[in-house]
Amino acid sequence: MELVQLTVESRQETGKSAARRVRAGGAVPGVVYGLHRETQHLSVETADLHHLTSGSDANVLIDLEMPGVERESSVAAMIKSVQRDPVTRAPLSVDFQWVSLTELLVVEVPLEVVGVAPGVEDDGGVIDQHLHTVSVQCLPTAIPSSIAIDINGMHITDSRFVGDLPEIDGVTYMLESDQVILSIAAPISEADLETRTDEDLESLVELEVGGEVEEAEGLEPEAPAESEETGEGGEA
Repeated sequence: MELVQLTVESRQETGKSAARRVRAGGAVPGVVYGLHRETQHLSVETADLHHLTSGSDANVLIDLEMPGVERESSVAAMIKSVQRDPVTRAPLSVDFQWVSLTELLVVEVPLEVVGVAPGVEDDGGVIDQHLHTVSVQCLPTAIPSSIAIDINGMHITDSRFVGDLPEIDGVTYMLESDQVILSIAAPISEADLETRTDEDLESLVELEVGGEVEEAEGLEPEAPAESEETGEGGEA
């Protein structure tokens, strides 16, 4: 995995008013922490952050260039979280985390459903997907952008498990091999619909349904000494 270069500005002023000024100027307030380093406040151009978070790869490795911070070839940054406006989805704040390129870490990797299931295509069944990401341990440079779960040949009542995922060099799955990822459920009749609860129906998803990853989750975090940006996120 190649590193994406990102230049950010350091911030001396903190707090809600300062964060509002940052956003008014076309940037997003944030912090970077981890590897037992002091939490540092920064700002990143909104367009640059959008470029990093709009792609399919939720675990981008970043070569973070910041005034006053010495760059090290063995250290990179990752996006830990992005807090967004609940209505406009505009970014309000961002947390970056330092990671060592030579140390194993645990991250969540998106699962990509591939193939055609006869139970869906021919018999009208639906995919009941329990996991949309899978927890893996690997070096930062070995993080897959996604992992395919193959549904070819699946019929109604068939299931796929963590143990069915492909072996990937340098990647260890952190879940039990018998944990269910998805199943093919029988089609729902009108009579069934009348008796099903909303919760029952929400668990049944179509093949194309998948959650957009907004936050890079799963890193073993060193919580920042003070997540002022979380407060800023609501009103950073």
